[in-house]
Amino acid sequence: MVKFPTRSLKPSQSRSTRQLLDFKGQVFRQHFVVAKTSKGLAKAGPFLLLVQNFLRYAECMAIELIRDNRFGAFFWTQFLGAFNDNLLKFAVTLAVTYNDALRGSFSPGLLINLIAALFILPFVIFSATSGQLADKFDKTKVMRLAKWFEPPIVLITAAGFLLNSVELLILGVFLLGTQSAFFGPAKYAYLPEQLKSSELVMGNALVESATFMAILLGTIAAGSLMSQEAGDVAVYIVCGFGFLVALLGVYQAQRMPLTPSHSPDLKVNWNLFTETWRNVSFATNLPKVWPALLGISWLWFVGATYLTQFPLLSKTLLNASPGVATVLLFAFTVGLGIGAFLCEKWSRKRIEMGLVLWGLVVMILAGVLLHGVLVAYQTNPDQQTVVEFFSQLNNLAVLGLFVLISVGVGLYSVPLYATMQAFAPKESRSRVVSANNIINSFFMVVSAGFAIAILLAMKGEVLWVFTAVTAINVVVLGLWLFKQPYVALRAQLLLKVPGKQLPRIENMDHLGDSGGNLIVFPTLLHENYLQRMAGLPIEMTVVLSGRLKQSRFVNRLRKHGFVLEFSKLSEIDTQKELIKAIASHIQQGRSIAIDKPMFELLRKQYRLDDMPGVLAKKGVVMNVLEFMEEQVQQKVQKSAISQTVWRLNKKEALTASGV
Repeated sequence: MVKFPTRSLKPSQSRSTRQLLDFKGQVFRQHFVVAKTSKGLAKAGPFLLLVQNFLRYAECMAIELIRDNRFGAFFWTQFLGAFNDNLLKFAVTLAVTYNDALRGSFSPGLLINLIAALFILPFVIFSATSGQLADKFDKTKVMRLAKWFEPPIVLITAAGFLLNSVELLILGVFLLGTQSAFFGPAKYAYLPEQLKSSELVMGNALVESATFMAILLGTIAAGSLMSQEAGDVAVYIVCGFGFLVALLGVYQAQRMPLTPSHSPDLKVNWNLFTETWRNVSFATNLPKVWPALLGISWLWFVGATYLTQFPLLSKTLLNASPGVATVLLFAFTVGLGIGAFLCEKWSRKRIEMGLVLWGLVVMILAGVLLHGVLVAYQTNPDQQTVVEFFSQLNNLAVLGLFVLISVGVGLYSVPLYATMQAFAPKESRSRVVSANNIINSFFMVVSAGFAIAILLAMKGEVLWVFTAVTAINVVVLGLWLFKQPYVALRAQLLLKVPGKQLPRIENMDHLGDSGGNLIVFPTLLHENYLQRMAGLPIEMTVVLSGRLKQSRFVNRLRKHGFVLEFSKLSEIDTQKELIKAIASHIQQGRSIAIDKPMFELLRKQYRLDDMPGVLAKKGVVMNVLEFMEEQVQQKVQKSAISQTVWRLNKKEALTASGV
């Protein structure tokens, strides 16, 4: 029997660290035994080890974050709210569809679309006001107040069921949307206030996965409870269960820690129309955030289009039972969760916008394959049950491709939400989120019209809706590549710079502060400039001494201003040129990076410390961010791995009022 050496852990190591290291030892032992057992399994061993390590890693990280009350109480609050919204909304939809006495003279098609529209409408109407309130007051208190309105709304909906009043049911759905509209801006602005920068990606991954899972579970629960076999007792069960879920959400909201306001003196503009316009206009003037908002809105266009067409695909082309539509929805949700957690793993605990492009590539490739499978699909003359659906290879191909598409959606979405939260100004973060909600709602409405137009043009063949989305994804990918070269650079750096070479960054919260940044690294050499660029998740120009070796990649860096090469930095004229370049970047609100020796030289000879004050007189904010680099030894299995840690030291930025 092979004996494996054990190692003792330091008392300072946390329980989660102990669990993770113990797990790695177990996986190593299991992998060794598998490799010794059979030659075939030995070949599969590394893949199994990779999968097991990833799943356990994601599980440890997620559980540790959910157990922390900063995130855990918020996580359950928003999960329960999303579940209740979809439980009640879908229950009302089913009721007006199948209950002739309830809907009266109204057609079911009219009521179904009216319900969908009235749930989205409050996000357009009230998002601007709710964003102001979340910025002016404590975000936690705003969310708590919104949750207190949920139990009465459930009772109004229950009254609509009991009195057979379609008007009360529609009012209940509208109020649910209103309550969500006031909860939303505070929800997304809460995360960057409570989570560390290294936790933000995992937090968003959990929120995204949980939201879609809540949508799925709420829809399934409503469909099961409101089935024709359940009878009138279903109304009591749905409303009673919804009321208990609402109360549990209120309880969880009370456990959330307070989040003090950054703009307590903000004067609320109660004019819904002017404030809505002002919010969206303000967001368009945030160059770091606006592309992310548009990207998130496209995400909701894609998601709404796919999820809405699943029942039609199941009924027509697949000729399957309604349960198959639920299976497709479940598969899409699972894939999105996988993509979100892969994003957390591959982003190396930082906001990695490069994954946006790779997510789009996955969606496009899977969409092209899905088109080929659906075009060649032979519709079964007899309706397929769920069991029969899983017995056919072409059905499994359809299911797998939808999972792959949703994995791409997960990779695409998480960095965009994290970017919006991290780089939106703290004092107006909730209003930026409200602008995002407004644009999302618009894109979701457009998605419905888009699907209807495609179905009418293609005589109801739903596969062309998915194909059209894939075609537009190609256009969106092109826009990201040509309009946002920084995102394309990040996608390339993911392949060029191994994750092991990247540092762990501490105190990264200041990267989203307004103004231009002068970033000071200990060294900036031709050998490590790519690691510097990949390690810091912001767009910046790197100053190098000497010329880089000619290549297509280097030419792209030069073309888009990602590198600034000086042949003779020891000469006075060159140094003056560098000073001008620094001032120009700061005035444009951009970031420029130099090394520590050059920083000290410019401070002594050119009084670089005076530049923030000089620029402040012109209303320009200059942030000086200096990274201290150190090596930390970490033991993983039998070997000790040295990891670089960057500690950010920010000098106080001077503004016009501070001069």
